[in-house]
Amino acid sequence: MNESLNKWLMNDFSLDLDKSLNDELNREYLSTLNKIKIVDKIFTGNNSNFGKCLHIIHEFSKKPWTLQAEMCKKLDIKKEDLIKLNSIIRNSELFQNIILKKGVGNKYWNTIIPFGKTTDKVLENSYSFPQRIAIFPGVSCMFYCGFCGRKQSEKYPLSIVDDSLKSYKKLFSEKKHDTAFSISGGLEPLTNPKLGEIIASAYDNNIKIPLITNGYSLTENYIKKNPGIWKLDSLRISLYGVDEDSYYFISRVRKSFEIVKNNTINFLKLRNINNPKLKFGFNFIIIPENVNQLNIMLDLVQDINKNVQNGRGVDFITLRDDYQSVTGNDEKFDTDRKYRLNSKMNDKLRTELIEIINKFKKKKNEICPDVHVDFGYSIESISKGIFDKQLIKVSGNEMRNFGFTQLSVAIDLYGDVFLFREAGFLNRDGNKKMIIGRISEKKSLKEVIQEFLNKKIPLSFEEDDSRFMDSFDHVLTVLVNQAEKDKNFGISFDYGPVKDRSVRKKMNIGNNWYSDDI
Repeated sequence: MNESLNKWLMNDFSLDLDKSLNDELNREYLSTLNKIKIVDKIFTGNNSNFGKCLHIIHEFSKKPWTLQAEMCKKLDIKKEDLIKLNSIIRNSELFQNIILKKGVGNKYWNTIIPFGKTTDKVLENSYSFPQRIAIFPGVSCMFYCGFCGRKQSEKYPLSIVDDSLKSYKKLFSEKKHDTAFSISGGLEPLTNPKLGEIIASAYDNNIKIPLITNGYSLTENYIKKNPGIWKLDSLRISLYGVDEDSYYFISRVRKSFEIVKNNTINFLKLRNINNPKLKFGFNFIIIPENVNQLNIMLDLVQDINKNVQNGRGVDFITLRDDYQSVTGNDEKFDTDRKYRLNSKMNDKLRTELIEIINKFKKKKNEICPDVHVDFGYSIESISKGIFDKQLIKVSGNEMRNFGFTQLSVAIDLYGDVFLFREAGFLNRDGNKKMIIGRISEKKSLKEVIQEFLNKKIPLSFEEDDSRFMDSFDHVLTVLVNQAEKDKNFGISFDYGPVKDRSVRKKMNIGNNWYSDDI
């Protein structure tokens, strides 16, 4: 069944299914009808409704953001009949598994599911502690990446580090049971001399912390001064090349490749002694300038692993889409840069990427079989041989006027609370309106959010303000907008085809890069 199911899901919708697959899905359809006691002959004796049921399953396995109004029009059915078809799908474990796990939209579903039910709170504009909080504790950054939105002349004063630590400790003590945290940037986290204490405080509050870093400062001396690093759940280094020249091209720092490589090898050796459970991996953003480096990157991983002889080496690799396809590269914004990458992944390159990813997968299985690969949102479909233009994204006029504080916020070293993650760069041009308040040792995140919501003053966004959202923010925006439109149409998530969107799900970790589980 798996092979024929995969073939059916990967192609455009068709009722021309393999007979054994068709029979199995039909048995499940009739069994579920019986289970939920639908006796209407329009459904029990009408094969066309079975076909419509399959159409819904196929559509949502590919496009989780499909609207109920669109589905009604596509199937040419009444709203009441769509609700019944949705009910059949909701009550079938097999149909749910196909939608959430088997289609090319599965990476999007992994993000969406924990937040589905909380969209009710967002639409009501009522307070709820955020389900995801990104911590940006970096003081500065030594790299000058051409796709990064940071204002490259800015850095935080070191004098605030102690107060920031107190604010973060208070924040961790306030967290709810289903709130997940992550540490990234903003600026480079390892420039904070108190980072180990921040991580240790989170750990003491039963919080699993993933860390994203460029790895430049991940020296043995830094680790000795910050032993709390061993209490991380995972550490991911953003990899900016595969040799000295390619690394310098992106970072504009000489010898950065060799420094990061050596730091990685030393860290992994120490990891295997101090905390073998800590997962380590690389992130690689695919842009036109490095698309042909993918297979060479695997040689680098193999070389690193060979140099770690006391246990595991690299555990995972994450591949991400063209960064600027989300944050934008308009030259009138973010002008304080050493240089700017102006190229984008066009359709031709994305088509070529299908073959490049195929070769990557084959080589990975040959030389790094134990390394897990997370292809992210849109590259997941490319990894399955399906052309995908780019990441799902919204324009500035589709952004939520109050953000979605019930779902996600970002907090920097000052304690400033940002509605969207790409706004969290210190003094980035235009980001001030994205700050809703400041936490401190005396002021809680709950107070900041409640004050913002209670003012009931919606923010006004410009078309270009979407540059302040990362891919995660775009997905959450699409989710909330979908929830609003479906509700207004008369088929809320509670009556949609995906059961888990109407159940509040607990997240155990902010980023799970090393497995395909939610």
